[in-house]
Amino acid sequence: MSRAQTKWDERKSAAANARLELPRMMSEYFAEVREALAGEHSPAGLHPVRLASKKVRYTLELFRPCYDAAGFDARVKALKDVQTSLGDVNDAVATWQLLEKVMPDSRQSAALHKVLNKRAEDKAEEFRAHWTERFDAEGQERWWTDFLGGRDGVKSGRRSGSRPSSSRSAPG
Repeated sequence: MSRAQTKWDERKSAAANARLELPRMMSEYFAEVREALAGEHSPAGLHPVRLASKKVRYTLELFRPCYDAAGFDARVKALKDVQTSLGDVNDAVATWQLLEKVMPDSRQSAALHKVLNKRAEDKAEEFRAHWTERFDAEGQERWWTDFLGGRDGVKSGRRSGSRPSSSRSAPG
């Protein structure tokens, strides 16, 4: 997936630039993960999603001072949960790749491969369920983009950071 070039206007504040750029970045992230989940189904195939999640989170964290703290922290926690889930998948895949190099073609290697492969598949399924049922549930992308776009969360002296009214919609 190609990402649009970020356009930073040096005449505007960081908050104004964030309101313009971060909603687009977040929508691209949602689209990228949806595309990945529709395609590659192996646990190792989720590694690019893990990297994209880290990039989005670390980029967002740069702009924390521009947003309502409570609303921002709730969103970053939801993203951290995605990262943790993807990290669990990656740990099982990476452990197998390491052990395969030091224990090639042994009986223990085959047994470990079976265990780690099962763990990676289980964790990948947990991630897919978490993504579909919570992080990308109905209304969630808008919950993010409205907040990041300043329609619900840029510091301006007004109350902000609320979640969608549906309990199904709130990540966690």
